[in-house]
Amino acid sequence: MLHVEKSQGLNKVKHYDWLLLLIVIALNVFGMVIMWSVSKHLNNPSLLIKQGVGVCIGFVCMIILSLIDYKDLRILGFIAYGFSTLLLILVLFIGYGAEETGSQAWLDLGIISYQPSELGKITFVMISALYLENIVMKTGKYNYLKLIFYAVLPVFLVFLQPDYGTCLVYLFIFICMVFFAGLPYKYILIGSGAAIFSIPLVYYTGLYQLFPSHIQDRFYSFFNKEADPLGKNYQVRLSIQYAGSGQLWGRGLGKGWAAKSVPFAHTDFIFSVVAEELGFFGAALLIILFLAFFARCIYIAWFSRERYGALMVMGYVAMIFAHFFENIGMSIGLMPVTGIPLPFISYGPSSVITNFMAIGIILSISLRKQRPMFEY
Repeated sequence: MLHVEKSQGLNKVKHYDWLLLLIVIALNVFGMVIMWSVSKHLNNPSLLIKQGVGVCIGFVCMIILSLIDYKDLRILGFIAYGFSTLLLILVLFIGYGAEETGSQAWLDLGIISYQPSELGKITFVMISALYLENIVMKTGKYNYLKLIFYAVLPVFLVFLQPDYGTCLVYLFIFICMVFFAGLPYKYILIGSGAAIFSIPLVYYTGLYQLFPSHIQDRFYSFFNKEADPLGKNYQVRLSIQYAGSGQLWGRGLGKGWAAKSVPFAHTDFIFSVVAEELGFFGAALLIILFLAFFARCIYIAWFSRERYGALMVMGYVAMIFAHFFENIGMSIGLMPVTGIPLPFISYGPSSVITNFMAIGIILSISLRKQRPMFEY
């Protein structure tokens, strides 16, 4: 049975995390302003409209989830996990994708398209947090096997689309959650080291040639940044050039060139649009907002009532941080191109809705926080 509120006498208005909500609203306003500029450049107002629809749907989802006691997600999480898994299977048969990426990752819902792997991240964190808590508290049986099964299944289905960038996000989330659960560090270090060193190993041994052509191009361009500037590295070089051209104050909203010159500027390379049109100070403001968001979420995790809530918060922080770090990194040539959007800023109603859902759960946990979870 679903309990909207279990804590007796809880004043939701008084205890609501208005600071986190304010930061999230600021990020979304920032994103909508940038999307207005991009839609103006591309003469495509539907980008702004669809993004606005995603923000509205996401905001409603956030409010609803924040009012549900997160402890109920121990049961509801399995239902949501089953639904997201069904969508991940369904997209393999009736989904569609961009021809240049070769992935089949989207479902057509009419006014907007939805990417099931986004919902999969939400349920992935719910279930992983549950079994990691069971492992730490030593409750139940076969928790390691259950954790591995429930963690591997969505990653495998996303891999079949194929969407390798999203697979890496799932992996990063899992490693971070295992780390914060307090499991033996040697397994985390071995797994993380293997994941990091496998990238150059795959390239220098030539194994990257077994991947689809667009993945081969990304490997080649990352390890050969100065080669073929008008070919495989064209996006990255343009992105770096326009990001630097904004200097301190930028060219001004709607006055830049990145939005219509850099391929996929409205999604993958949105940070170059921000840096060009708003300059160093605009880009720095955006980064500061994200850092404030991460700091507030870590505070919430620290003061969570129980480990389950803390692990979910850190899982969603890892999810958003992975997108934040990778998107900005690839926009300035520090990370390989993976097609990962910048949360709340890049175009993508699916991504926006997912991020709002994650924040709704974080707000639910914050509403019921009491004392430091990791107090020794």
